[in-house]
Amino acid sequence: MMHKVIWSIGVAVALLVMPYAASSAQTDLPLARVAHQSGLSYAWLGVERAVSLTRKDLVIVVRPGANEYEVNDRVEVAAQAPRYAAGDLYVSPALAQRIEALARSAARFTASAARPRVVGAGAPQAGSLSGQLAIEAQPLAGREAIVINGQAPQGASVTITLFGTLSSDLPTVVLSRHDVQADVNGRFQAVIPIASDYVRGSILHVVATSAPGVSPASAQLIVGPPNPKVSVPAEQASHEVW
Repeated sequence: MMHKVIWSIGVAVALLVMPYAASSAQTDLPLARVAHQSGLSYAWLGVERAVSLTRKDLVIVVRPGANEYEVNDRVEVAAQAPRYAAGDLYVSPALAQRIEALARSAARFTASAARPRVVGAGAPQAGSLSGQLAIEAQPLAGREAIVINGQAPQGASVTITLFGTLSSDLPTVVLSRHDVQADVNGRFQAVIPIASDYVRGSILHVVATSAPGVSPASAQLIVGPPNPKVSVPAEQASHEVW
């Protein structure tokens, strides 16, 4: 008898929840459309299994099934997690409105920070930039740092974001962000400390983004010792003692 009562309650709860779930799915919005309407560059981050939405002074990283999403160097929480369907992420109307508000705020900040200047014939305007980024990341011998060499459209501003995967039991975290400028030939280089990811053997993800219209690039490497090929007598002596 008790089993029948419990089963009946379970069915009733399911019938109450199902219409809400279906209604919620119908009102979700494709993230690509939200990005386009907000003037944000939309890109899949393969190594992160996430989507990045970028513009000058703003980087938003959204992951399917995760309520937490990253806004520059901070983490915000959505009431409803994005879901993957039909090759895109679908987000709730509330999250879509938040993304649009962040984009408007970043646009106002960029406009207020701008200063009148004479633009040379060879300097491209940010709005006219198009093309693709390319990066290569390598450990910097002797230091807890990596060196990044890349190619971008001439004079483009590039934001380099480091993500760290320290454990399969922990979420991927944002380690740091750095802004660089490509030269007249489109080349750029940056030396970035990685001391915040001190775990040997952990995975370091490097993502480079630029203005809307410029495709992002990513690279990945494993964190190792600063001097992997150096033999230190003091270390050998300590091993012999023990």
